[in-house]
Amino acid sequence: MSLPARLLALTLLAVAPTMATQPVLAQGASDAAQSYSTEERAFLDGYIRRTGAPSQTIPGEITVGSQLAGNLTYHAIEGHPRFRGQRYIHVNNNHVIVDGNNRVIAIHRHH
Repeated sequence: MSLPARLLALTLLAVAPTMATQPVLAQGASDAAQSYSTEERAFLDGYIRRTGAPSQTIPGEITVGSQLAGNLTYHAIEGHPRFRGQRYIHVNNNHVIVDGNNRVIAIHRHH
């Protein structure tokens, strides 16, 4: 294995534990998800766990910035002013945060 490949592998191993709980954002994304505070993330994670929405399955990969179909089941995020107008959907075993137009603004990947 080349040195750059080894460095990449080590980097991925180092950040893998944080990827399970942090929103995954597309490179260059300029949405509000990039500025979630620790308190906001804790609220969001707890809220989603408490509501326990079943996972829906849709084909293809979901990425930040993509727009999801309107016929899916979305859930309002209530109880925190930061998430006013945002909703979440449990899809393909990931929690996806969308804006009012069903545009993906953050993805909580669960491995």
